[in-house]
Amino acid sequence: MENNLQVIEQNGQLLVDSREVAEMVDKRHADLVRSIESYLVVIGQNAKLRSDDFFIESTYQAGTGKLYKHYLLTKQGCEMVANKMTGEKGVLFTAAYVTQFNEMEQNLQSFSNLSPQLQQMIRLEQRQNETDQRIGKLENNLGINAYQQTVIQKRINKRVYELVERYGEDSEGKRRMFSSIHRNFRDAFAVPTYKDLRKLDFEEAISWIGTWRPLI
Repeated sequence: MENNLQVIEQNGQLLVDSREVAEMVDKRHADLVRSIESYLVVIGQNAKLRSDDFFIESTYQAGTGKLYKHYLLTKQGCEMVANKMTGEKGVLFTAAYVTQFNEMEQNLQSFSNLSPQLQQMIRLEQRQNETDQRIGKLENNLGINAYQQTVIQKRINKRVYELVERYGEDSEGKRRMFSSIHRNFRDAFAVPTYKDLRKLDFEEAISWIGTWRPLI
């Protein structure tokens, strides 16, 4: 688990990207989003609580140009996520977000005492850093290329035909297997189709296909 956590300021509010949280705690982003949305259901049932005090829904653009959902977590949102975690991961995540939020809060307090000119210079530098980080994240979220798409398709075909032969399935059984593996693939990697897979997940997807079995 990496211990660095990026806290950003947006409209005077300190926030953490759910993708950063997922990466830090070694959890699929799609699974973390589902967990957050289950928390939001509970929060929504209490009139005294505001969901935006914990989680702010947003979108990001993947390398394919498609928009995907993510959440921005406030300090309270991080606390809620951390409270659901146990063991070393929970301890390290708690330590990381508490440290980073405290540092940012201190920086903001010091920032307010600077001259307007110096504040402007710092803002420009921060914007440049944020732009560089967004470019880096965009590169990490680039989709697989045409060759990799073909490799995925061939591996899926190979795996299904292996299982069809092993289990002696007929044409209807083969059709069901193809339907199942594509559905399971979409769920496992939180993508509309295998063609939307991120480059970062390519090797993991190859391994996943090689061990896939239909649910009985």
